[in-house]
Amino acid sequence: MIKVLAAIVAPPHLNVSGAGRAAEQLSIALAQHCDITIASMMGAQIREAEQSEICRVPVTVGLPPFLPWRHVPNRYRTLFYGSDISEMVRSGSFDLVHLHNPMPALEMARIARACRGAGVPYVVSTHGFNEIAHGARIYGFGRLRRLVWQALVTRPVQQAVRGAAAVLGLSPADREIVDTMGFAGSFAVVPNGVPMPGPFDASEDSAICVRLGVPARRRGELTCMFLANHTPNKGLPVLLEAFDGLTCPYTLIVGGEKRAEIDYALASLTRRADQRIIVTGRLSDRQVQALFRRSDLFVFPTLADTFPLVVLEAMSHGVPVLASRVGGIPHQLDQACGQLVEPGNVRQLRDAVSVFAHRPEMLLQMGQRAKNRVARHFTWENAAKRAFAEYEQALAAPSRAPATALPAFSASHALQRGTRA
Repeated sequence: MIKVLAAIVAPPHLNVSGAGRAAEQLSIALAQHCDITIASMMGAQIREAEQSEICRVPVTVGLPPFLPWRHVPNRYRTLFYGSDISEMVRSGSFDLVHLHNPMPALEMARIARACRGAGVPYVVSTHGFNEIAHGARIYGFGRLRRLVWQALVTRPVQQAVRGAAAVLGLSPADREIVDTMGFAGSFAVVPNGVPMPGPFDASEDSAICVRLGVPARRRGELTCMFLANHTPNKGLPVLLEAFDGLTCPYTLIVGGEKRAEIDYALASLTRRADQRIIVTGRLSDRQVQALFRRSDLFVFPTLADTFPLVVLEAMSHGVPVLASRVGGIPHQLDQACGQLVEPGNVRQLRDAVSVFAHRPEMLLQMGQRAKNRVARHFTWENAAKRAFAEYEQALAAPSRAPATALPAFSASHALQRGTRA
């Protein structure tokens, strides 16, 4: 049986990551086809994987020694985390490595280089590639920061991609991105999936809503939900500005961990009695599910996303989606189950929400179609079959040209010097 290492590259301070969750769930489904081991840099483990029998190896994560990392904000430290996953690759225990998530990019490139040095073929999933390709524009970088972004992010990712035996794109939209990176190998579309929701307790749902400040019962207003890490690319300021100008009754639930760089002032403004914005902070899986069931519309005005898992999760709960026309989102939705608007266009977003507010029956129909679409096209079982077929082909594919060497990183050495994540 093929022995595969699923290497999840991510900053260890993240507690929630769509890419991390997707990698874990795909790996669980792949365990029916191959002997797969998960090595994740994330500080928090994904619940689904903990409850499964899949093999997991501990990963040591750290930062290069001799620098005052405690005084450096997370968004900058993220770029420099390293791990001992490369050492696992060099141990010779695996036939193939599957690289998930491109940040920290230097570490992704290091693992890819270790694979090539050990003669182990690897494949790359395109989690976060849309954000990598458009990051400099989204974050409004000036010339100096653009150069830093290129050196520490885009170039290392390109190096990793060029040497891959195959790239597993989350949607057809990723093909152009990897072509631009110089990849000339096998490209296959392997979209994310989601499990369909199971039975639930309505009274427990109501109690969760009340604890979070969400009215347990609808009062005639439109209930909308947003869920994401509040990073700049997710478009939260666009969302708040759009809802601030609405004249219809609404409840807007804003889920996800707060960020210091986001101005939440619009969320706390005093409004009409039938208009409210509730910022929940970080949510558990059970809370997310209860809020999906409470919502009429999922609103996701992201500025850059590759193939957001949260869109499929909303659809699986029978919630139609209003989202930006970016990345793979147009391949997740169709007109029967959602609507697309241009990224960053506050007026378009506001007008669309206003129309939906006056058409509750249409929302119900679209929600059922959304659920059916997920059940047909976006399951982890289907994704695992496609990925495994690519694994088999990748084992026969030669390694590509080596990337520029990156400095060696010893996680154990870094930890000994007090730079533990």
